[in-house]
Amino acid sequence: MRFLFALISIFSLSACQTYVVRDLDLIRPDYLTGYKTKEVFDAEKLNKTLPEARLKEEVISANQMNSEIVQIKGLSVVLPEAKTTVLYFGGNLTHVDENAPHLSKIAASCPVNFATFDYRGYGRSNGQPDALVLKDDSLRIYDHVRAKISGKLVVHGFSLGSFMAAYIAANRSVDGLVLEGSSTYPDELVNAQIPWYFKPFVTVTVSDNLKTISNTQAVSNFVGKVLVITGEKDTSTPAYLGRALFESIPSQEKEYIMVPNGTHNNLMSNPQVQVSYCKLVQ
Repeated sequence: MRFLFALISIFSLSACQTYVVRDLDLIRPDYLTGYKTKEVFDAEKLNKTLPEARLKEEVISANQMNSEIVQIKGLSVVLPEAKTTVLYFGGNLTHVDENAPHLSKIAASCPVNFATFDYRGYGRSNGQPDALVLKDDSLRIYDHVRAKISGKLVVHGFSLGSFMAAYIAANRSVDGLVLEGSSTYPDELVNAQIPWYFKPFVTVTVSDNLKTISNTQAVSNFVGKVLVITGEKDTSTPAYLGRALFESIPSQEKEYIMVPNGTHNNLMSNPQVQVSYCKLVQ
């Protein structure tokens, strides 16, 4: 989002203009960021937190428009005592090898199995992402995990991943939904980043691809268990957007938590969040 804000700031210097936010302004694969994996998460690292857990590397094959064979890679972790699996979709600029240690700590607090995958062009996965293909991939990933497990399957989406999680909830049966650092529509998220003093000089809209993504629409018929988590001081996805999303969910089994002084990246460390999260996934 900092990249996008820089573009808008520069663009606004040229008087009244319209800026169209495209997929790769919000979705930042590794070739654009220069990301390199520092440390691969493996069974040895897993067992330091979860001694009896089993790790498996996962691969899902798909196609790119140019006929390239894409391998969407991730991992799954199984605990002997767990009866629920959490399918986790990370935020933009996050990767399996950084998310897995974080998920292992959560699993140690309330025993759950978990699975997580890198988006196309991120970390372990090859290919080229865009908004439409990430939606399709989210269903591929869900179907892959659902076919391999028994018991409950809860979908947890953080930031960018919340759009994948909500899309799954609209198109598949899930046993619970967690939306962390989430938003309503991409255009509302983008406009929330524009300082008031730029708004007279620049009009921002989003691409046709991004217009097909709507968390509000995706959850409009959801009646299952759902937890929406926002941070009071989250400048990436302001709390009022998460609250608006929560209000649009018709479920009677929903809970909203705004973490006091919470930022975009520390919400799961809050004790209240941990209690509610464990309650939902059990």
